[in-house]
Amino acid sequence: MLLRLNIRNYAIIEAVEMRFDKGLNMITGETGAGKSILMGALGLILGRRADTQVLRNPQEKCVVEAFFSVQAYQLQPFFEENDLDYADECIIRREINPAGKSRAFVNDLPVNLDLLKELTAHLVDIVAQHETQSLLREDFYLDVLDNIAGIEEAVQSYSTAFRKYQTNLRQLTQLKNKAASNQKEADFLQFQVEEFANANIQPETDLGLEEELRLMQHAEHIQMQMGKVTALLDEGEWCVLNQLREINRILQTLAGLSAEMEGFKEKNEEVLLELREMSKSCQHLAQHTHFDQERFQWLQDRTNLLNKLMQKHQCSDIVGLLSVQQSIENQLQSIIGSDEEIARLERETAEQKDLLTLQAKEITHARKEKQAWFERQVSDVLKDIGMPFGFVTLNFSTVDLTTSGMDAVELYFSPNKGIAPKTLQQVGSGGEKSRLMLAIKSVVADNMSMPTMIFDEIDTGISGEVAIKVGHLFRRMTRNHQLIAITHLPQVAAKADAHFFVYKDHGADITATMIKSLTGEERIVEIAKMLSGDQPTKAALENAKDLVEQ
Repeated sequence: MLLRLNIRNYAIIEAVEMRFDKGLNMITGETGAGKSILMGALGLILGRRADTQVLRNPQEKCVVEAFFSVQAYQLQPFFEENDLDYADECIIRREINPAGKSRAFVNDLPVNLDLLKELTAHLVDIVAQHETQSLLREDFYLDVLDNIAGIEEAVQSYSTAFRKYQTNLRQLTQLKNKAASNQKEADFLQFQVEEFANANIQPETDLGLEEELRLMQHAEHIQMQMGKVTALLDEGEWCVLNQLREINRILQTLAGLSAEMEGFKEKNEEVLLELREMSKSCQHLAQHTHFDQERFQWLQDRTNLLNKLMQKHQCSDIVGLLSVQQSIENQLQSIIGSDEEIARLERETAEQKDLLTLQAKEITHARKEKQAWFERQVSDVLKDIGMPFGFVTLNFSTVDLTTSGMDAVELYFSPNKGIAPKTLQQVGSGGEKSRLMLAIKSVVADNMSMPTMIFDEIDTGISGEVAIKVGHLFRRMTRNHQLIAITHLPQVAAKADAHFFVYKDHGADITATMIKSLTGEERIVEIAKMLSGDQPTKAALENAKDLVEQ
């Protein structure tokens, strides 16, 4: 419930304070006096955006502060979830500095506008005359029926699941489109994978193939030359090894004379040993190097294949070729994996759709159970506010799954006797639509825990006896809600528990909007002025008094 509203330096308001009654609060005043400015200031509290244009004095900041009593509305969990300090009296403040920067506070803790909107959505519901356009929206009636049927949490749960379903559908479409565009690439990658598989690269053996091929190509020459090397090393009286053995015998006789001589002998023995081993290796190579035509042909074919692959993939060796092979296999596996993901998503979305359809049917059933009740209640209220033959019907049709189910609902309205109900595009004046919105809101209000409802000139277009009935309806709604209404109708204003008069003060250098709380005789005089003008007659005063006392 809104307890108090303080406004400073907003539009043409210098500073005002309004203390509201828990019941019916009426705001009246001449056109242009600033009633809409009040709604603008309250809009800041509800999280609407603003700029420096709202500053009365551009050198000072604008401050709008609202005090709400929230202890009866189980909002403590909301405060805890959002790390806000809870108090039974919640203070919401908006500040706009001369630079245009806006800040919002809840119980002196800074919050962003999204959180502010979420909080105030639990506290205030504003119904303005222009909002009768919402009567043309199909989702408006779905929201109303969901509220009446008490299935808002079920619909929210369904909506969450539906959004996940939509996300999966989008991902599935993207994967299918990508898979279609990648098909040629997949075919080419598959060809390359098979090409590598046929090559069957074996790094342990393939790395030495070129050397083996070179040796076989020069087998005869190798045998001849290795034979010569072997002969020079270890054949004949004057071969290298015999010469070294002789040197070794000479050094053996001298080794004991000095350390240097001993070193010569050791070095000679090392050379002798190495050349002896070299001679054996050359002999072995000469004996085992031979030309094998079948092996030679295989080596040629194998090295040609590997060289072609390296040239094709711009590699310099077998190791690089193996790296390319692994990369190609990974790319192909990625595409194959997307096919598996597509199959998984197809199964998942099909299951999601089946479950959503089942949930949507349950939601439809719950809505239709309240259809007749809603039609009867709204029609009854229409009769109470001066439309004795007015009635409404709701027309359901089934649509594909949407975020709110599988229902499309359109309201048909007949304001007069003997007139078949038609859509609101086809029938209904502005005043009739205002009363229809009021009737719907009054029905919904009985099923909602909204602390404060604000009606901004929702009674425009009605007068006389109907206005009195609207006033009675407002009074009835205050059994469950605090109401704040801006009105031009004396019959409605007369039903107030608290009456605020908005006027312009031209006494200072700058015109200012002022607000005065009317009580007693002041209130009767103001209502009389609303009835007959600035100089109310005695009859008008008596009439005003009667309206207040009714």
